[in-house]
Amino acid sequence: MGMCKPSGGISNQTGRVGSLPRIWLPNKRIDLYDKNGNLLQQGWYGPDGKIIWYRDWAHGSGEHEWPHDHSVDWGNNKKPRPPYEGPNGEKTNPSFC
Repeated sequence: MGMCKPSGGISNQTGRVGSLPRIWLPNKRIDLYDKNGNLLQQGWYGPDGKIIWYRDWAHGSGEHEWPHDHSVDWGNNKKPRPPYEGPNGEKTNPSFC
């Protein structure tokens, strides 16, 4: 199915930016919404259940283009994680929808 529609499906959750779990169900995606129904983040989880990629749609800190993506480096939990920048300057990775 690919990352757009992961084999484990897509779940909608309500929360705040930063509340995506680091480990969850394998091969799934979470679409995280605020209490008003605004999309905040999406998180993609690999076959081991660890988050591998996330997309920010909105948050209150810094100047960013919306949306923008971040990869997750499990060997380095230090923040900030720089936003993704593709070879042509794109801020989202088309491999992840």
